[in-house]
Amino acid sequence: MLKLLQSKRSIQSAGRLVLLVSFFLSSITTGFASTTPPERIIRGTVRDAENNTPLPGVNVLIKGTQRGTVTNGEGQYELTVPDQNAQLVISFVGYLSKTIDVGRNTTLDIVLQVDQKTLDEMVVVGYGTQSRRNVTGSVTKIDMKQTENLPNTNITQSLRGRVAGVQFTDNGRPGQNGSILIRGPRSLSGGNNPLIVLDGIFFNGSLAEINPNDIESMEVLKDASAAAIYGSRAANGVILITSKKGTTEKPTIRVNAFYGVADRSYKVNLLTPERYLQRKIDYNKAVGLSTNSISDYLHPSEVANYEAGRVIDHWDMVSQKSSIASYDLSLSGRTNRTNYYLSAALVDERGLYLNDNMKRISLRANIENQVTDWFRVGLNTTYSWRDYSGREPDQASNIGPYATPFIAGNPTFYLLPEDQTNQANPLRVAYLTQNEEIWHNLFTNFYAIADIPFLKGLSYRLNYSPNYRWQHNYNFLLQDKLATANTTSASKFNREDFDWVLENIVTYNHQFNRDNALDVTLLYGRNHMGWESTTANASQLSSDALGWNNLGLGGLMTTSSDAQALDGISSMLRFNYRFRNKYLLTLTTRRDGSSVFAANNKYATFPSGSIAWVASEEDFVKKLNFIDLLKVRLSYGAVGNQAINPYQSLSLSGINRYVYGDGGVSSLGVFPSRMANSDLKWETTYTANAAIDFELFKGRLGGTVEYYNMDTHDLLVQRSLPTMTGYTSVWTNIGASNNKGFELSLNTVNVRKGKFEWSSNLVFSTNKNKIVHLYNSDTNGDGREDDDLGNRWFIGQPMNVAYDYVFDGIYQEGDEIPAGNKPGFVRLKDLNGDGKIEPTNDRTIIGQTGQPQYRWGLTNTVRYNRLSLSVFVNAMQSWISSIDLDPGIHTHRNYNRIDAGWWTPENKSNISPSVTYVNPLGHGYYRSRDFVRLQDVSLAYDLPTTWVNKAHLTNARIFLSGKNLLTLSKWPGADPESGATQNGIPASRIVTIGVNVGF
Repeated sequence: MLKLLQSKRSIQSAGRLVLLVSFFLSSITTGFASTTPPERIIRGTVRDAENNTPLPGVNVLIKGTQRGTVTNGEGQYELTVPDQNAQLVISFVGYLSKTIDVGRNTTLDIVLQVDQKTLDEMVVVGYGTQSRRNVTGSVTKIDMKQTENLPNTNITQSLRGRVAGVQFTDNGRPGQNGSILIRGPRSLSGGNNPLIVLDGIFFNGSLAEINPNDIESMEVLKDASAAAIYGSRAANGVILITSKKGTTEKPTIRVNAFYGVADRSYKVNLLTPERYLQRKIDYNKAVGLSTNSISDYLHPSEVANYEAGRVIDHWDMVSQKSSIASYDLSLSGRTNRTNYYLSAALVDERGLYLNDNMKRISLRANIENQVTDWFRVGLNTTYSWRDYSGREPDQASNIGPYATPFIAGNPTFYLLPEDQTNQANPLRVAYLTQNEEIWHNLFTNFYAIADIPFLKGLSYRLNYSPNYRWQHNYNFLLQDKLATANTTSASKFNREDFDWVLENIVTYNHQFNRDNALDVTLLYGRNHMGWESTTANASQLSSDALGWNNLGLGGLMTTSSDAQALDGISSMLRFNYRFRNKYLLTLTTRRDGSSVFAANNKYATFPSGSIAWVASEEDFVKKLNFIDLLKVRLSYGAVGNQAINPYQSLSLSGINRYVYGDGGVSSLGVFPSRMANSDLKWETTYTANAAIDFELFKGRLGGTVEYYNMDTHDLLVQRSLPTMTGYTSVWTNIGASNNKGFELSLNTVNVRKGKFEWSSNLVFSTNKNKIVHLYNSDTNGDGREDDDLGNRWFIGQPMNVAYDYVFDGIYQEGDEIPAGNKPGFVRLKDLNGDGKIEPTNDRTIIGQTGQPQYRWGLTNTVRYNRLSLSVFVNAMQSWISSIDLDPGIHTHRNYNRIDAGWWTPENKSNISPSVTYVNPLGHGYYRSRDFVRLQDVSLAYDLPTTWVNKAHLTNARIFLSGKNLLTLSKWPGADPESGATQNGIPASRIVTIGVNVGF
């Protein structure tokens, strides 16, 4: 009964979704009913003109209608046409489109020529589409076909290493959103996440909610000219996601499924049992303790385990059999009046850690109905349900190999009960905790489009997108049977988010004559975001029978709640002009207002402009036969950042309890917690971008070379305040930063002969960022602006750096050794030469952390007949992080370490100190995070048409894939890409088998 009550809201929302879908499905029925009876069936095969191989997936459409089909695995198609006057439009990505008269034919075999100018393909640019040839800003379209045979359950996995200038990292856990960085960080405190736009609407949820199989295309907007159309939310770049629609006249059913197993892709080199014992022996020798008996350096319970031959492996202790399963079903099609795409998907992922699991159910309905010849309405909606229930273990890699995790079947609090200072049992909380964590998201966009009948090229679009998210996280900690006190506790957390977007969009497209064309877009919109949460906690429950369902049984109880909201208003104008299809101009301006800023600065304007020259259309370039396309782009503009929480410009108050008088009774008091800042305003990034797009040698070589320079001003920073003010910090605008970099994308067809083809794709990018200035202060009078040592912010240096002492080897016997040191201790550089190691004079910038300076990715794809093999390598280079490698920490305890070696009189290392060194200055051990990773490998086979036809299918493919199969790196932690250290979660090595079937 309780479960039913808890699910009431979910059922109501699902019911509303069903009603909406049912309404639009009624339009489909009407569309089917009005379809003209078939008069003739046309059949044929579409082939490549160069090598005569059949082309699967080619679009065959009746001109002037939405009726069509796609070719099967053998390039064959079948289509019903109304009469002999019909024309067929045949199109395929990478090939020139062709229009053919049907006439009296019943069979039409077609050959397509390779399109040597693939920049003519359409790309999404925000509030519309453009031919790639006509795009003047920096827009990268992601080839979704490169990832269709991979076990990606999160669309962000399609970005990893495949787009120049884009860095994606996650923590290795199932279903996590991860982080995305486009062209490096810009802001110190205001957030660096890009804006996500789903089907033209701001998406405030998690990308983990979106089913990758529903995605038709993804574009990344990088420069100000491309992103300025989104104004105040586009400072960190924009990712445009477009979901699928129906493409064929015949209803098409597609099934995509895969199953795989996983293990860790990168192993931390911890001390083996033998090395663990040797470290303890060497420690006892170094401090003059006995090593005659095993009990001289092991705890009693460790001795018992050692003598009994009981050894635990920290990874086996907390890991589980990891697997991943995905099942996706879709129905799509179109009639004369209606276009529809419906899907349902289930993902069940078991992570590497015990109880670290994720289940996701997602539903989608994209429906559009042509009400009249000039008016149509549509609905794009998706619902997702995610279950992260279960409590994973705590970190376990510090556990010694002779620890005792259980006594009489119950998890111990500490792994050595006779020594209460030892490492806590990582399994205890996982075994004693009941956890339920459920997330819901309902994302919907209703739209109406009117193509104004009395003025060709003029259209109006209305978007209304109400979106609702809610989550709950319930926890209950059972009684510890080995404890005498009441250890029970329970909590309930609930949060609801609601946002809506209302947009009015007017577009006008007109080709005045052969030389002049104009495209104008105007927008006026409003948006709202709001959320509220409630948390209740109870401990020392008098009964554990009801778990978290009766917190009133707790001896100690606390509650808290929170509610926030923000509103925005926007207007935008974009002007595109084309002269002779070779001189291109784009001008954009957007004005935004946001409630998060102070009254004096709620509004800001963000202009941008770009030009492009299609040089390959010039007569003098056409004489160079090896150049198929050459295009030069230049852009400059401004975009804004408002990524701070609401109310930060206002004076805020806090609540605390205090005791007044002699009664000893506490009272509730209110105190000022944050200072107001009436001048808080937008953080603004100004970007200059220059690029060359090219295609050479009849499409065998193509790509883009790009350079950018970004200056960000009025950085949003939460600045610390002196304690004498009575405040801890205030949000303010200070300083400036700079980002500049180079990007290269190359596509090559290395071999194309008969049924064999080998193609490659290379992306490379470099980014250098620095802090230009901060507070404009010079407190020591040295003529140089002050750094912010507390936050590790330094003028002229990257935003994320390691600032520390400089490692200078290990003191050896016979060296001149300062007081307080001895052979085997770390030697640090005396940077100012005063004979002392001090934090004020002997620390310096060690290197860049957080992001690499260089990134590259290489994909090689080989196709032969129906077989295809794709191999993708991802690499990041020139970055470092600190990792704890002190061999002397906790030597006397049951504490394991990364085996980096240690200094002994017999083994005089100059890299690792002795086991008696305890790092009194707390310096870091810095190691390179450079890596090269075999990230994705997929082998796919399209079944022969004869087999497919016998099974009454339209296509069938089986594939075998592997992810994170090999990593080359010197990083000693769990994962070089995420920076996970000894206690981190490594990336999963996944091997899957799957099928794609069409009916």
